[in-house]
Amino acid sequence: MKRRIGITKNGLLYIAIALLGGILLAVILFNLLTGSTGVPKKLSMIENTELRTGPQAIYPVIYKVEKGDRFNIIERKGKWFYVSDKDKRKGWIAGWHTNLNITKDQPVRKNPFKGKTVLIDPGHGGSDQGASSKAGTLEKEVTLKTSLMLRDKLKAEGAHVVMTRDSDEYVKLKDRKGVADAFISIHSDALEESSPHGLTVYYNSKSQKPFADTLHLAIKEKTLLSDRGVRQENFQVIRQTKIPAVLVELGYISNPTDETMMNDKVYRQLVTTSIVDGVRNYFLY
Repeated sequence: MKRRIGITKNGLLYIAIALLGGILLAVILFNLLTGSTGVPKKLSMIENTELRTGPQAIYPVIYKVEKGDRFNIIERKGKWFYVSDKDKRKGWIAGWHTNLNITKDQPVRKNPFKGKTVLIDPGHGGSDQGASSKAGTLEKEVTLKTSLMLRDKLKAEGAHVVMTRDSDEYVKLKDRKGVADAFISIHSDALEESSPHGLTVYYNSKSQKPFADTLHLAIKEKTLLSDRGVRQENFQVIRQTKIPAVLVELGYISNPTDETMMNDKVYRQLVTTSIVDGVRNYFLY
């Protein structure tokens, strides 16, 4: 009598596990031997472009690169790659300029201000005059003039603008907030010494830093203010909101040079235009 040779269910399970283990081991050995992990470690340029200081087109150019140049990949953020070349120079590059077959970023809309609300906060006001200079310039007056000019320019671009104040009135810090796509608090710094001067852009939460960086770059690019950088601070007006928010110190009212620029209408035109540029860049990307 012939006997059947059967395979139990447990036997089939062991065979399946053995096959899967063998496949997994083969993949691991292949990756070890070839250096392939599914994540690219190198890239090459398919067209001429630039390396930038950050992962957006708004960041300054470090140097030009050419078609055929090769780079090692250090980090990736979205469609941007932080790379280094053979000379150890580092920077960010857009993936669509490379051989990695990445589609180009497209602006959200033709007019980035359409449907957007910007909340402008002219610092101080009313009984709170803010800082003052020896020549008599009051921070509350400078911030209001600058903010009203900024309001008109943003409206002209198509944005909806809300002001925490539009006259010489006192507004409590807790009331300097609202529903918006971006919040900008305008101020002028001051110290006992007259030598400190320049632009400072403050943010509170990490989620607000990209907006602060974008605005800072735009203002620094067009104005004559020296640069004191982007800093994290616990100011209430930017702490109490979850939207992209910054507090901008447009120079030192205690510095004669900065004070002169603050009181110059032409210069305020330049400053407010640069802020509009920064907001535009932020909404685009």
